[in-house]
Amino acid sequence: MPTTPGIYLMKDQYDTIIYVGKAKNLKQRVRTYFQKNNQHSKKVLRMIFNIHDFEIIQVDTELDALLLECQLIQKYHPLYNHQMNHTLQYSYVTISASGIELSNSMSDYSLGPFRQYKKIPVVSQILSEIYQMPWVNHITMHTLVKQLPEMHDIPMTQRLEEITTFFQGSEPFALDWMTKRIVRLSEQLHFELAQTLMEQLELLQSFFSQTQELYHFSQQEELIFSLPLTATMKKYYQVSFGQIIHTSVLSSNECFQPIPPQSTPLLLTKTTIDPVVILMYYMKKTSKKG
Repeated sequence: MPTTPGIYLMKDQYDTIIYVGKAKNLKQRVRTYFQKNNQHSKKVLRMIFNIHDFEIIQVDTELDALLLECQLIQKYHPLYNHQMNHTLQYSYVTISASGIELSNSMSDYSLGPFRQYKKIPVVSQILSEIYQMPWVNHITMHTLVKQLPEMHDIPMTQRLEEITTFFQGSEPFALDWMTKRIVRLSEQLHFELAQTLMEQLELLQSFFSQTQELYHFSQQEELIFSLPLTATMKKYYQVSFGQIIHTSVLSSNECFQPIPPQSTPLLLTKTTIDPVVILMYYMKKTSKKG
């Protein structure tokens, strides 16, 4: 087994790929499956029991392994992979005067896709209550009006626009409104309810931050960075609108020659969003180490 980065594909007796994994060191990673380890979960033990054969694919860097792993998981949908294996469940959001609708398919007016598909219904409900939308339960609405009476003076078109910009990751008006609700409840000594809203605010902040970060990264026309291979060799990556468009392996005395960047942003879809997120977080991680 090589000690280089790469991908390993676990196969069952029918030659079906049941797991795709990545490693910075293939030998070190793959051997862990075939050594006694009390830390293995029942799921991993079941997978090991069903391994009949495995295949490896060597790549240059850990980043290459991460991206190839994603590509192969999306292609084969292995039984024992969880992450990046549920792209069909990623949600789109359509906002209108009749409600916030969730969908598994993209339309001309939808936003997304959103990888945090399990959080979307909760986020939608919180936003609906903040902006006192007409589809909110009338009993709940009675309480909301007391918490944020000034919302009554905000035109419906503006409320819909602010919800839209929140899902786009461009304007966090909703966070400010939620903060006002919490302050008002605290002033009225409703500390328990204020604590509940604090937890909702943290959820909104996390969701908005991730959305904003992804949007900003995917809109950058050109980024160039490198990863070390040996003491004298590096692999250079040219990124345009969230996707790698050119790479070169060069020695320390060679100069990287970029190609013209993309002319239009990448359309984020259920297939393309995971590679963009992987690239974004990997660049963020390596820049912090640097």
